[in-house]
Amino acid sequence: MWIVLFIVGVVLSIVLSISINRGKKSAAWPSVRATVISAEIEEKHEYDEDGEHVYFYPRIKYDYQVEDQNYMGSKYKLLDSSMSKRKVYELISHFIEGDIITAYYNPEKPEESVLITGVQKYLYIFLVIGIGLSVFSLVKQFM
Repeated sequence: MWIVLFIVGVVLSIVLSISINRGKKSAAWPSVRATVISAEIEEKHEYDEDGEHVYFYPRIKYDYQVEDQNYMGSKYKLLDSSMSKRKVYELISHFIEGDIITAYYNPEKPEESVLITGVQKYLYIFLVIGIGLSVFSLVKQFM
C-alpha cells in the first residue's frame, strides 16, 4: 500500500511542479491589445453515484495580433477551473463584444494566450499534499 501512496505523491508533485513553473513563466509574458469577440458561460454536466454535478466555466474569445500575425485566444487562465455560476456571470459581464482588453501571449508560442497570468495559489496546497503523501508513505514503510 505504501508504494501506491508514494507513486501518487510523486506523480502529483511532478505534475504540480510543472504547472507552477509554467504559471511563473507566464507572469513574464508580453502583453498585447486584444478585441473581445464573445463572452459566454460553458456548463459541463457530469454524473456519478451521487447524481448530477454542474460545473461553470468562463469562455471569453478574443482576437490579438503579434508581429502582423492574427490569433484568436479563448483562455482566461492557464488552468481551466470551474467557478460558481454567479462568479462566471459576474466575470463575463466585464467583457463586452468589441471591447479592447489586455491579453498576454507566450513569446515562444504566440498562439498561446491568457487574460490572467501567474500561478494559481491553490496549486501550492496540492503540491504540499503530494509531497506529504510521498514522505508519509516512506515514513510508514521504514519506521
